[in-house]
Amino acid sequence: MLRLEEGGFGPELVHGRIIHGFQFRNPRLQHLPTAYYGEDSGVGIALRHYHSGQPKRVGAVGLGCGTVATYGRPGDYFRFYEINPAVAKIARERFTFLKNCRADTDVVLGDARISMEREPSQRFDILILDAFSGDSIPAHLLTKEAFDVYLRHLKTGGVIAVHISNQHLDLEPVVQRLARAIAFKCVRIDNKPTPPQTFESHWILVSSDADFLAQREIRAVGKACKSPTQFPLWTDQYNNVVQLLRIHHRD
Repeated sequence: MLRLEEGGFGPELVHGRIIHGFQFRNPRLQHLPTAYYGEDSGVGIALRHYHSGQPKRVGAVGLGCGTVATYGRPGDYFRFYEINPAVAKIARERFTFLKNCRADTDVVLGDARISMEREPSQRFDILILDAFSGDSIPAHLLTKEAFDVYLRHLKTGGVIAVHISNQHLDLEPVVQRLARAIAFKCVRIDNKPTPPQTFESHWILVSSDADFLAQREIRAVGKACKSPTQFPLWTDQYNNVVQLLRIHHRD
C-alpha cells in the first residue's frame, strides 16, 4: 500500500516496506538529490556528465516523489511517466522537487509503455527506467518490444538508465541481454549509501555511445555487466521472474 510517512529527516514515500524516496525537511537541504538518486548514483552520473553543459531532454518512467527533477537546469526538459495518479498528487503536493525544478517538466499519467507507443518521438537524451524496485515488477517494461519503443524515443547516442536496485530479483541479466539485442553496450554502477542523504543503489547505463561510457567519471565507478551467456531474451511472449530469483539466491 502506498503511503506518505514522516521520517526522521523529512517526508518519505513508502510502498509496502520499500522507501521510494524522501526529501529533507530542512529548507536548506531540500534541493539535494536523495535516496537512490544521489550525484554518485548511476543516474546522477548520467545526468551530470552526458553532454555536460548542454540542454537535455530527459524521460523518466516512474515519478516517485520527483527526486531526479533536482538535476533539471534552465533549458532542460523532464518528462515523467507515472501510472498511479496518487503518486503524482503526492509528488506535487507533499514534496517540492517538481515545484522547484529549474527545467520545464510534464507528468504523463498512465502506463508508460502505452503512452510512449502513442506519442511521437520525444528525442530523449536520457531515458530513466525506474519502476522495478518492488516485489512485483512490470515485466512488460523490460521486453525487447518495450526497448524498441524506447529506441524510437531516444536520440542517436542517447542513454537508457535502468534502476535495478531490488531486494529479491537480480535484474542485471535481463538488462544486459536486452542491451545485446539492440547492439548497445552497458555499464553497471553500484554505489554505497551516504547516510542520511542516499541509500545503496544499483544502476545500469545502456548506450550505443562508447565515448560516453568510456568517460573517466564512468570508468572510475562502473564495471562491465556480467550475466549468463545463454540468458534468454525477454519478449512480450516470454519472461520468467522465477529465473531471476534463482540467480539471485545462487549468487
